[in-house]
Amino acid sequence: MVTTIAVILCLGVMFVAADLLVPIVIAAIAYLTLRPTETRLCRFGMPRVVASGTVIFTLFATLALIISLLYSPAQRWIDAAPRSLARVRENIQSIAKPLTTIDRADSTIESATSAVDKSPQEVKVSLEKPSMVDESTLINQTGRWLGFVAAIAVLTFFMLSTGDDLLNRILTLLPSGVDRDGVLERIGEIQRGVGTYLTQITCINVGLGVVVTLVMWLIGMPTPVLWGVMATLFNYVPYVGALAGTAIVFLAAASTFDTTYRAAATAFAFWLTTAVEGQFVTPAVLGKTLKVGPVVVLVAVAFWGFLWGLPGVFLAVPLLIVQRKVFSSFEATYAVAVVLGEEPRGVQEESEPVQEDQPIAETA
Repeated sequence: MVTTIAVILCLGVMFVAADLLVPIVIAAIAYLTLRPTETRLCRFGMPRVVASGTVIFTLFATLALIISLLYSPAQRWIDAAPRSLARVRENIQSIAKPLTTIDRADSTIESATSAVDKSPQEVKVSLEKPSMVDESTLINQTGRWLGFVAAIAVLTFFMLSTGDDLLNRILTLLPSGVDRDGVLERIGEIQRGVGTYLTQITCINVGLGVVVTLVMWLIGMPTPVLWGVMATLFNYVPYVGALAGTAIVFLAAASTFDTTYRAAATAFAFWLTTAVEGQFVTPAVLGKTLKVGPVVVLVAVAFWGFLWGLPGVFLAVPLLIVQRKVFSSFEATYAVAVVLGEEPRGVQEESEPVQEDQPIAETA
């Protein structure tokens, strides 16, 4: 009971303090991922502060360059969104026209058999400029996101430049050298796991973005680079990102092409490209790093997305790796680590696995 109450209180604090905790968690994961690069620069004689600043500046300058190149095409799509949605509605209605004809015939028969209301109806006409986002809301959200990114950059810089000092102070509080070695070993495993995953998934996603860009260009989709970058970013969210990207591509294609069939073909090409990557490339590369099933990944995405919103969705898999390593360090939570993909230690009793072609009860 005490443990359950403690877990509920921790989750409540994490939910309420999301604005404070999310930048810290992102900065910590960035620290684990970027520290090997900083170490290599220090081996060439570069001071640690300079190496940390170089890594942070290179990373965020690259992100700023990508955003600046994609801002204009993305803005054009956002500005055209109201007209695009109207065109999508027209294309979809053309497919559903037989059904609407039957429905209208039924409504006509029903209205013919009912009393006619001859009272005059007041007609109101209003003209409003279509807008997807209110300007004041856009300004407020832009300022908030800029502050969010700046906080992450500053935290990551100080973690890279002085984070080891804090770690050394914590290690001095441990009672023995064995405990200190165990903590350092676990931190090293977390760093290797998270760093390897992010490095490999980034290379995979960049390759996927290049392929999607070529596919969209061959199909004739406007701004193919935008869709390639979108595929790269969305693929950091397993399974869900590909479906969301397919839906967005379908809406954009339906507002671009004359027929809904061509829009569906464009969305299918996008989905097929991501499906091939998800079924063959990612399992082959991340088979040893991400040893967990899709159900656990989807539950993690839903959990962290509910707790921390969009940042939690992108942090779900790295946090899953961190949780697996932390839970495996304690006997009380070792079973949870095994469920999350940790290899069982020791000799396990052999048991027949559940077969796909027979009920679970028959395997008992």
